[in-house]
Amino acid sequence: MNLKEFERSLSNFSAGYETYTKLMSDIKRLDNLIQANEKQLNDSLIKIPFTHLYFVDGLGIFKHQTPTLLKQNRQLIIKYNRKLIKAKKLSNSLLEQLGRIRNDYLTSNGEESEAKDKLANKYLKQCGQIRHP
Repeated sequence: MNLKEFERSLSNFSAGYETYTKLMSDIKRLDNLIQANEKQLNDSLIKIPFTHLYFVDGLGIFKHQTPTLLKQNRQLIIKYNRKLIKAKKLSNSLLEQLGRIRNDYLTSNGEESEAKDKLANKYLKQCGQIRHP
C-alpha cells in the first residue's frame, strides 16, 4: 500500500471502531432495559410459597401491565439481537482491516515506515479518545 491507501485504511478502521463502540453502547443500554422489563414482569407474577413456581393470580387473569410488558420485552430482545449481529460482523471486519494494516506496516521500510508510523499513531490516538460506555 502506498501512503494514501494506508491512511485511507486507517481512517476506515477509525470510523468503523467508532461505529462499533456506539453499537456496544446501544447493546448495553438495551440490555439494561431488558433486565428492568424482566424485573417488572417477575414482580407482576405471584410466587407460590415454598416452590419456585409462579402463577398470574387466583383467577387465572393477567395483571393489567403483563401483556404490555411481554410485548415490550419481545421488541427489545429483537432490537438487541439485531444490534448484536451487526456488532459481531463489524468486529470481524475490523479485525480483518487491522490485520491488513499491520501486515502492510510490518512490510514497509525506511522513510515509508516512519511516515506510516506517524499516521498510525495519529489514528490510534483518535481511537483512544472515543468515549467508551
